[in-house]
Amino acid sequence: MEPFRIHVADEVLGDLRNRLRRTRWPDQTPGIGWQQGTELDWLRRLVSYWADEFDWRAWERKLNALRNFKWEGIHFVHQRSASGKGIPLILTHGWPSSFLDYMGMLPMLEHFDVVVPSLPGYGFSPRPLRVGINYRYVSNCWHRLMSELGYSRYAAGGYDFGAGVTTFLALDHPDAVIGIHLTTLESDLTPVVEDAELSDAERSYLAVSRAWDARERGYSAIQSTKPQTVGYGLNDSPAGLAAYLGEKWHSWSNVTPSDDFLCATFTLYWVTQTVTSSMRDYWDNRWYPAKSDYVRTLTAFGVFAHRTVPEGEPPRSYLERVYNIQRWTVFPHGGHFAPAEQPAAVAQDMSAFFEDLKTPDGASGRWA
Repeated sequence: MEPFRIHVADEVLGDLRNRLRRTRWPDQTPGIGWQQGTELDWLRRLVSYWADEFDWRAWERKLNALRNFKWEGIHFVHQRSASGKGIPLILTHGWPSSFLDYMGMLPMLEHFDVVVPSLPGYGFSPRPLRVGINYRYVSNCWHRLMSELGYSRYAAGGYDFGAGVTTFLALDHPDAVIGIHLTTLESDLTPVVEDAELSDAERSYLAVSRAWDARERGYSAIQSTKPQTVGYGLNDSPAGLAAYLGEKWHSWSNVTPSDDFLCATFTLYWVTQTVTSSMRDYWDNRWYPAKSDYVRTLTAFGVFAHRTVPEGEPPRSYLERVYNIQRWTVFPHGGHFAPAEQPAAVAQDMSAFFEDLKTPDGASGRWA
């Protein structure tokens, strides 16, 4: 367990700005907007901001004010509660995002001992150069990390790939995980149900979800089959990286986050050269799938179903086929990236759920 300080060399940032300014732009069919992908004028404006106005050093100062560590190659932020009696809570991000998604929530989780790791292959966590780095692999790594930090029992939350990792934490370590909080249902873990057994609400939801797949799922087909091929272009062109990742943040969000936040996310991927390794999550979880089961651990689900491209609002009955749901909250705003889009709403929902489960060990009230 070693303290970690974030610093990107000046020449790396200078090269990034030069590449952005030398972008060779394609044309676009007039009036088509986002129908064929990232809209040209939107990206031109964002790239101009990234090259000439964005301040990565300000982000470094903000991030280095937190307690950053490295453990067995994994980067994580560790915020201890002021009381010393906080519930341990590990939060896992998804793709195409990073540990930055949870930074806005940290001040609102002051009563928890919060651990926010970077997934293997994202940002400052290198991905092992082998196959099979799936949900189960990462969840076992997270469990060992929490044990190393002295937590024998803890809570967990996540979305996207983080929802998959959190699910397997609950499945494989039920004695340690007191409860889990999810804001998305990971697509690999959806229930397998005969059509005749579906309710009308479930059929309606699945119809919307399938329409979303037909319009949006192309990236997943590429990344679960040939991530290396697309990685060459994304690792070489920052404008290409912004187009590819930015389109997801635009389409999957209720309101696209600020240019400053997007450029911080893109910069993190760029300076660590991890976009290719991050996409291997899709390949590994497809070709080395982890066998799932019903999750008996107490589960809360925050429904954030408001996106530019609708994916549908899952009925509670559908997710109860997979999880032991004890808390179900439907929110009026927020989409796929709920922790970054609606940090206060996610933090409040987590706090309400986990505080009800609080059962510290020993007379001191401290968590083991």
